[in-house]
Formats: sequence, C-alpha cells, structure tokens
Amino acid sequence: MAKLILVSADETRARQMSSMAGQAATQRQLQLVCADPEKALGMAGLIHPSDFLILQADDFSPDVLERLRQRFPEPGDVPCILVTPSPSAELLMRAMRTGIRSVLRWPLDPREFNDELERLAAKPLNGGSSEARTFTFASCKGGSGTTFVAANFGYAIAARRNRRVLLVDLVQQFGDSAFLVTDKTPPATLADICQQVDRLDLALLDACITHAHPNFDVIAGAGDPVKAGDIKSAHLENILDLVRPAYDVIIFDVGQDINPSSIMVLDHSDTIYPVLQLSLPYLRAGRSLMEIFRSLGYPNDRLQLVINEFEKHSPVSLRTLEETVGGKIAHILPSDPKPARDASNQGVPVLQLAERSPIARALAQMVDTVYPNPAKQDDGLLRKLLGHGKDRSGQAMPVERHA
Repeated sequence: MAKLILVSADETRARQMSSMAGQAATQRQLQLVCADPEKALGMAGLIHPSDFLILQADDFSPDVLERLRQRFPEPGDVPCILVTPSPSAELLMRAMRTGIRSVLRWPLDPREFNDELERLAAKPLNGGSSEARTFTFASCKGGSGTTFVAANFGYAIAARRNRRVLLVDLVQQFGDSAFLVTDKTPPATLADICQQVDRLDLALLDACITHAHPNFDVIAGAGDPVKAGDIKSAHLENILDLVRPAYDVIIFDVGQDINPSSIMVLDHSDTIYPVLQLSLPYLRAGRSLMEIFRSLGYPNDRLQLVINEFEKHSPVSLRTLEETVGGKIAHILPSDPKPARDASNQGVPVLQLAERSPIARALAQMVDTVYPNPAKQDDGLLRKLLGHGKDRSGQAMPVERHA
C-alpha cells in the first residue's frame, strides 16, 4: 500500500485537503506535511518513488517540476496532483510535459478531487507495504558487536534491495551507530527529538535525521545515560507511528537495556535478533536474555539468534549454544576483524569498503534470507534442474553442529 502525501505551506488548506482525501475510498496511507512543496521535495528522507503526492501552492516554479522529475525518473505518469488557485496555460503545458497526473484549481471541488483520488486508487503504483517491517537487535552481553551488525545490516538492505531503511539507536551509554556508517555529524539525537515530540511532524523529523546514504537514515542515540533516561515509551510510540508509513524497514538497536522504552519497541518488532558469541559468558547471558523475552510473551519464531565473530574452533559448539540458550541460530557472521575494524574507523559500511570480505558476504546473505532475491531463486532452481551445484557466493555459511 503506497503513501499519499499532502504538502502545503498553508496549514489550513492542508487540513482541508486532508479532510477531503479522508472521505475518499482510496486504499493508501495518508500523511500531512506542512511545508513549501519545493522544500518538501528537497528533503532527502521525506518523499520516495512509491509515494503519491498532492502539492498545493499559489504558484509552482520550474524548479518544483524539475525536482518532481528527479524524484520520479521513470517515464510515464508522475504520481502527483498540483493544486493552485490560478493555473496558467504555461504551467499546464509544463506539467503535461513532465508527466504530472493532473492540475486542479483551488479551492477544490470535493467531487472532482475525490474522482481524481479514485482514479489514483484504481491505478497501482510502485508502492510497497502499508507498514514497515521492524527488526530489533539486542545485545546479550557487552562487546557482542550488536551495533555494528544492526547498522551494517540496515545499510545492506538499503543498498542491495533498494528499501527505505531507518535505524534508531536506543543504546543509552554510547549512541555511536551513526558513526559506523557515515562521517556526518548527527544534527540531533533521539533525546533531542523526544523533547520536541509534541510538535513533531515529518518535516521536523527530517531535519533531525542523519541521512547516512541514499535510502538509509539514522536517528542517532542519546549518547548520555541521563538524557536517555528522559526517553519515554510514549515518545517512541509517537515516533514509530510517524515513520512507519515513510519507510520500508525500521531497525532498532536496544543494546543491553531492557526497560519500558525498549519493551515497547520489542512489542512492535516483527523479528528480534539477540546477538551473542560462542563463549561461556555469552551462553549465560544469552540464556538469561531469552528467559526475559519469553516472560514478556514473545514467541520463538520472533526470536532469531545471531552469532557474531564466529570461529570454527570455538570452545562452545553451535549445538551446545542452541540447547543452552533455548533458541535456533538464524544467522552466523564470521570473525573478520580487519575489514570490520577499518570500516568502523572510517565511518563506512563494510559492504561499501570491503564488499568481497567474509563479513560483508555474510551480511549480504543475511539480507538474502530476510528479503530473498527472486532472480537468485530462479537461478538456483535452474541450476538444480541442470544438475549444477550452488555458486559459492550465493551459499550461506553452513551451520555446523558438533556434539
């Protein structure tokens, strides 16, 4: 289900359009953005190719139409309706050449407006799901590498599957997830955003988010336990409601903190990834964390263990870990210290810095499991029919279980 975005710098007009649109039978998420259309189109994380736009302004400059062309580069209809008091012949001609769906006169005729929205509903767009998939990474014990895995997993989905991904850093003490994937200084932290939650909208949120890479945004962690203590579960729920229609994937890094705020996030998660390593301290910590998750009522199919820094000759076997912790291992990431260290030091995703490294390939395979690549699936079936084995680059690391 795609998202319908109403954009107008005039809040009164925006709410009038929103009220009219809410009466239509369109099966699309509705969001209201009180901002100048040109400014809204320039916001990196606000509007995406799966969205349908209704832009209202007294006039539309050529820059607005050029920004629309850049946002929707595919030929054919641009999923947009322009609303303006006195559309000129020149504007109508430019809009037609750009491929814009229609230009309507303000004040809107409700019947005409709803007819346009019904035609919109009848024509499928590029849109994805109505609600983002939500993944939460939790650390069984300090030093497990949870933040590295969460940040690089998010980038891998954005880069390899062209999904819109938001990473939210809930770790109280450090809040350094943004620095693992970009050298940009975050304009604001999660604590800063929560202080303004009563007036938060997509435009304000966009100004607070770190746009790490195309399709990949980060809300930086508080980095201060005192400030992090002011983050309430109600704040996070408001933020989650706001960002869910705007992204395909939302990833939370909760670290080791199990508190009302992180529990709210866990409750809303489709998949929970406890991250641990193959050693006795992690076995004890992992068993305790899994017991907490079960006491909170999370079913086993939502709890998927991630083994990080895996070494083949570890003193603890994979089978022993599964039996002790009481869960199934879903993903194994190898010990590959140099690329991981270099990527972290440079503030670059490891898939970007060392795409052929074992850790980068393992993260890519993790993405393939979560978001299967149809082309690879078809190729695998063809290879089986022809009697060929799998290509090594498409083979997930085997889960070896020793007694």
